[in-house]
Amino acid sequence: MQEMIKKFRKKKKALVYKPFKRGTLFSKPAAKHGIRLSVYFFLFLFLYFTLRTILQFEAAFPRIVFNAALVIVCGLLVYADGTRQGQMEVTMGETALTREESGKTVTKEELGRCYRPAKAVLTAMLACLPVFVFALIFACSVQKQTYQLQGLPGWVHSMRDGYEDMAAPLTYYPTHVSLTFMDFLSIMIRALNLPFVSMVSGMGADAALIVDRLSPILVCLPMLGYPLGYLAGPRARAMVHGDISVSKKRHLKKQRKEIKARREHTQKKNQII
Repeated sequence: MQEMIKKFRKKKKALVYKPFKRGTLFSKPAAKHGIRLSVYFFLFLFLYFTLRTILQFEAAFPRIVFNAALVIVCGLLVYADGTRQGQMEVTMGETALTREESGKTVTKEELGRCYRPAKAVLTAMLACLPVFVFALIFACSVQKQTYQLQGLPGWVHSMRDGYEDMAAPLTYYPTHVSLTFMDFLSIMIRALNLPFVSMVSGMGADAALIVDRLSPILVCLPMLGYPLGYLAGPRARAMVHGDISVSKKRHLKKQRKEIKARREHTQKKNQII
């Protein structure tokens, strides 16, 4: 049991936290990163469309599980980006604090690149804002899906003249159908919401309507990974310092062993002489 505890302690990462200067909440680098972060929505679309046929199970349970796993994977991608950004800004905060302690001036731009937890929430909100606004418009205007006769292309209208037997059934179909802004909007939001739409497929129009109503929240759900990952930035930086500290200790231990070995070797030589 003691050996297992020792092995666990050896495997456990050493954490060395160092003080750092906190940055400003509003900054140009944060705004630029928020815009860059919005590109992840295109990555989500690519993953959803690539894997949509694979994740369409007939059974409800595996369909829900695997589609939820896809959303979690997307969240983990953003989480990794947040951790990387948080670690970089903690490093910048350490540098800024060192400069300040040495009597040098820390500029506003440098402070804007330093770590601050609330900045991650602001950056994620900036990235989600355009999609959230469109999803909100869609959620407020969406209606329960009902079956409707599909429209026919315009050239079919010309065939009605002289073909009365064919024209009678075709009168039930509308011939003037055009795509509106809301049609394009519904396609975009439902595409971004595809895993959740797949989860409720086969559960009826009421379930689909609930998903559409919740689309402003569901579409932005994977982006929650960014602030969570950003908050892990100080720990990631502490692990780097811990690895450096462990490496230094190993190097010192190796040097002491070499010095001790040289002394023992010298003592043996003296004894022989």
